[in-house]
Amino acid sequence: MENKQKALIAIYISNYTIGNSPSLLNLICLLSKHYNIHLFIKNVGLISSEIQNNKNIKIIRIDGRINAHIIISIFLNRIKFKRIKYDFHVAVDPHGFVLCKELFSDTKPFYYSLELYLKNDHFGLDYDELTEKKERENISSIKGLIIQSEEKEGYFRVDYALSKNIPTYILPVTCHGPGSNEKSNYLRDLYKISKDNKIALHLGGIAEWFSCIEICDEFSKLDDWILIFHGYSNKEYIKKLNRFIKKKDIKNVIINEITYDSINELDKIVQSSDIGIAWYNDISIGFRTVGRSSGKIATYLKFGLPVISTRYASTVDAIENTNCGICISDLRSMENAVEYICKNYQLLSQNAISEYEKSYRFEQYEKK
Repeated sequence: MENKQKALIAIYISNYTIGNSPSLLNLICLLSKHYNIHLFIKNVGLISSEIQNNKNIKIIRIDGRINAHIIISIFLNRIKFKRIKYDFHVAVDPHGFVLCKELFSDTKPFYYSLELYLKNDHFGLDYDELTEKKERENISSIKGLIIQSEEKEGYFRVDYALSKNIPTYILPVTCHGPGSNEKSNYLRDLYKISKDNKIALHLGGIAEWFSCIEICDEFSKLDDWILIFHGYSNKEYIKKLNRFIKKKDIKNVIINEITYDSINELDKIVQSSDIGIAWYNDISIGFRTVGRSSGKIATYLKFGLPVISTRYASTVDAIENTNCGICISDLRSMENAVEYICKNYQLLSQNAISEYEKSYRFEQYEKK
């Protein structure tokens, strides 16, 4: 049974993979400590056990198109539960916001922006014309905007013509728990990597827009380094990457295709590594503003990995200005970047953990 002493909130998520977003998981789990939650989901994958087994979270699945039958069902349920009244609503990105409005048209939800869905700049995002139309027709009704950086807020406000009277809450991509420089031998044992070699880690997507083949080519020149890719892959691109590795007879690149049940299982991979790679090609505003909204950067910093990233204003702010790594404009500078990190490793690693504790540890935002 739900805790009757707690207030009730509704969260709406659609067309999203919850398990890939530590920030979203953290927020839902935090709210569940203080509220009962009705979690409305549609076309959602990877729902973690933390959510499914949480007694304060009731998952309400909306299958298929929203129609009169579903609206009537929701209405009857509200009668059944003595006219449920939510203390507030949180809608995640355009699809979650549209779902919220289709179920309860008179609500004024907080809009949680995890990705930038700009009208003419939303590379790789599912943003069909109907969703865009419904979202933008109702955007003025939101109670507040939760977004990852002031830079992204600026783009969002202009693109959506958002009223200055609607407040903003800045919440960078976050991880849970304290930073740590404790190391693991997981990858070394798994792939029989010598202690004489250092490990560079590329977390996240394996796709053309992350220049994985080019990164692979640069690391093939570094004899004392092993480059490991781990993350979801574009099927055609992974074939190209494997063909490239075979053709060039590259021996120091590994593609880890193991699937893990929990996002926390990635910790041992990161703790096995020495440097984190976060490369984003210049293909969208979302990529150029990635500095404080990159899950991989936050994860690298948590475990003291200095970061090598693409040079944008946002990444310079997040990485170079905090002395946690280096940003480069051209992948041909990778060897020099690695050399710089090796020469300054202890300082950069310590700064990485300090910056994580200050800016990316979720507990820092719990009282805000």
